[in-house]
Amino acid sequence: MVEIDRRAFGKGMLGLGFGAILLGAAGCTSQGSSTSKGGGSKVLTLAIDDEPGSFDPAKVSSGGSVVQLWQACFDTLLRYEADGTIVPNAAESFTFNDDKTALTLKLRSGTIFTDGAAVDAEAVKASLEHMKSGGGSDSSRLADVTVTVQDPLTVVLTTPKSKGLLPMFLCLAPGIISSPASHTAADLATNPVGSGPYRLDAAATTSGDTWTFVRNERYWNTAAYPYDKVVIRLMTDITARLNALKSGQVNAAPITSQTKAEAVGSGLRVLEHAVNWAGLFLADQQGKKIRALGNVKVRQAINMVFDRAAIVKGLFQGNGAVTNQIFSNVSEAYLPDLVESYPYDVGRAKELMAQAGFADGFEFDLPTITGMDAANPIIVQQLAELNIKVNQVKVAMNQAFQEILAGKYPIVYMTLESRTPLWDIIQAVVPEAIWNLGHVADPALQPLLDRAQTATGEEAKQNAQAINRFLVEQAWFCPWALPTNLYATDSSTTASTYLGSDTPYLTSFRQA
Repeated sequence: MVEIDRRAFGKGMLGLGFGAILLGAAGCTSQGSSTSKGGGSKVLTLAIDDEPGSFDPAKVSSGGSVVQLWQACFDTLLRYEADGTIVPNAAESFTFNDDKTALTLKLRSGTIFTDGAAVDAEAVKASLEHMKSGGGSDSSRLADVTVTVQDPLTVVLTTPKSKGLLPMFLCLAPGIISSPASHTAADLATNPVGSGPYRLDAAATTSGDTWTFVRNERYWNTAAYPYDKVVIRLMTDITARLNALKSGQVNAAPITSQTKAEAVGSGLRVLEHAVNWAGLFLADQQGKKIRALGNVKVRQAINMVFDRAAIVKGLFQGNGAVTNQIFSNVSEAYLPDLVESYPYDVGRAKELMAQAGFADGFEFDLPTITGMDAANPIIVQQLAELNIKVNQVKVAMNQAFQEILAGKYPIVYMTLESRTPLWDIIQAVVPEAIWNLGHVADPALQPLLDRAQTATGEEAKQNAQAINRFLVEQAWFCPWALPTNLYATDSSTTASTYLGSDTPYLTSFRQA
């Protein structure tokens, strides 16, 4: 098997949001620090592998290494911790009503933007409405949100239906606050005006290559950011990134499975954790496009015809774990007793196809994106065992995700990030979810999905596990593996992995 790099294939799931189309990635927190050779100031230099498009808060992505750029200059209302918990940030407190339709945020007093404007309730309202109408990849996450100013330091976000995931959204791009005056400025895309820990040093910045940020001394939480200066360099080539790490030109950067051994051998610190699950979306569970997929035994047969252990070994060079669930193996929704639900058994898979009345199989089109098709030989070969013919249809990258998200293809291969149980449910399972490609609604499942929006504690855990059990037993998906995400720092820098993020958040870097 040919290995597929997880970063090259699975990027963009977080940045896509709900209804948005963007090939990017996902991220959360870690910590590191380095001292400059010249004086005593601490300088952190990071390499990113994604092309940033703009500093317009409405256009930035919630995922991928580019988050480090906007995290330097913008603050978010709430903050996402490594384990997926949500804590106050620019908002010093937040409260949700019982049915999760009204979120009240109390802002910190005395904070200001780098242009001198106050960070108050009106500014927060303007920021959220700018994101909502800005047409970026995260705008749809606020589409149903109404923002009301209650007093100078209090805003209330209301929604017509329960929206349990709203606090998490406010930890990501939708939660960015920026100076209202900047929203209509001619240099909005290049001149960020936020209230974050740093401000952009335009004189030391080369757009599209290197961005330099210097400390914002008026930031409310400077102790959380130990560096005096942060330099971020665009390095899309993995060889260049690894060489820069080894030579000390950068302190941290994303790496790949192919370069892991060299990184370890060079004395670099390598952070490893599962971010995405990889496998097939069986998007036509109701059999509207392919009648056979409406039969659960056919979907179960497809799950049994893939050798997951061999896929982890060959496709991901052993960097990953076998799975048959869309929830991470550290998620509260994960159920170990379901792991053997679909053992690799071609004979049994054929029996299921025959029992369902589809021993002769069927034919379907598989969208194929150049450079992102390393899994195709496995799909073609194994489904042929069930007399399922795969037509590989070449699709341009700028069209592929539009077509996939529109439900054009009944079966697709994809990697999708996993965060908290509610996150996974909202982005892939509820009928309106962007990754419920057929927008399937099942009467037996819907009460559990409704409960997920408002449940907390043990009730939420048990409910998420019930949803997981339903999805596995009904074979809504065909997950194969949890590929290992890799990120490296030099020996002088430390960072932490965050649930569902392929990139450490800026606040987590520290000097070793």
